[in-house]
Amino acid sequence: MEDKTLRKGLSVAAIILTAVCALIMSLNSTNGLLYGERTSFYGLPFIAAFAIPLLAVLIVLARSCNSTDTVEETMAAVASRYAIWGWCFIFPIKFASAALTIFFPDFYNAHFTTIYLLMNSFNVSVLGCLILGLSLKVLPSVKIEKKKLTFGQIMILIMMVYGLAQVGSLMGLPIHTALSSVTLFGDGSTEDALNNLKSNLIVGSDTWIRIITVGIMPAIFEELLFRKFLIDRTLRHGEFISCAMSGIMFGLWHGNFQQFFFAFFLGVLFAFVYIRTGRIIYTMILHASLNLITSSITVELIAEMLKRMGMDMSSGSIDPNIDYDMVIKSVLPIMLIILLWIIILAGFQIAGFVMLIVRRKKFKLMPIVGELPRKQILRTMTHSVTMWVFFALALLLFVNTYLPDILAFFFR
Repeated sequence: MEDKTLRKGLSVAAIILTAVCALIMSLNSTNGLLYGERTSFYGLPFIAAFAIPLLAVLIVLARSCNSTDTVEETMAAVASRYAIWGWCFIFPIKFASAALTIFFPDFYNAHFTTIYLLMNSFNVSVLGCLILGLSLKVLPSVKIEKKKLTFGQIMILIMMVYGLAQVGSLMGLPIHTALSSVTLFGDGSTEDALNNLKSNLIVGSDTWIRIITVGIMPAIFEELLFRKFLIDRTLRHGEFISCAMSGIMFGLWHGNFQQFFFAFFLGVLFAFVYIRTGRIIYTMILHASLNLITSSITVELIAEMLKRMGMDMSSGSIDPNIDYDMVIKSVLPIMLIILLWIIILAGFQIAGFVMLIVRRKKFKLMPIVGELPRKQILRTMTHSVTMWVFFALALLLFVNTYLPDILAFFFR
């Protein structure tokens, strides 16, 4: 029998430490926006002072959560281990970036995009899967019966993926825009430069690096992280808990409202496909079909248009001496191609969403003997203090996405 009092105490301590880290990191980023990026180094010791004890608490918490006999215990066991993975996702890359900036500033600035994409991909994919896979080995898993999908079924699912992604993007865009619009009123050159760097991180990156780190690796390793590892450990309590946890955790970990809703919808769909087929390769294909289109064709078209407009893709600045007449003649053909591409994607998305509505009855979850009612499962998820440890780390990403720019606007 697990010590629930100890687990609750450790969970509360972890949530408090995460909240403090979120506040310090946001103030630190705000300081960088206001006074220059190098000033943000001043907050790193304070972040480390709370982040390192947080990791220690998370490790002890995970070691105290080993039972999966009930839904609540399963959620606690899974969430505590995903919280360790979340810590490894957030903090090492932040300290590594700071170290590179301090010791190799010229090299880091010259190759910022490539280094960041590689570090982020390695952190999430290789390191994340290794840590989470090892920590989850102590929990019992379910073996799912393997079934095959036809090529036609895969193509229909890909179309549904595009439909759900578009609907989710449209749902999250107003919230994301409202929280981000404060930056439109900024007047600081430092902030403008940083925002240009952020917005051109993907567009200005090397094509093959982007395809590998944004298109392929996340499709492989995120499916292992949020589908196979998670569902194999939760399916013993029913299909609903597996789909719900996969969707919510996958959506939250994207760290912004622009991606939350579509990631949630896709997480549920991918979970259903994996449960029905037992083959993670299918969800990897579905995931990659979306990522590759975004990271290759769409981004390449946008990058080409920006280049023809005179933008330096490495810095995000525009040549002040460009000939606008020549620019218009050069940009018009690529804009027509982009328009055609948007129309093709829109048709694909609409067709996919219509198919999803028409075939919605095929996406039914099968109940098992002794499975808790769905409302009770959701209530357990929202009331589990250990589950909130993972939620707190995910919300830290949301806070860091929006709060620094908002604070910088009011403090300027």
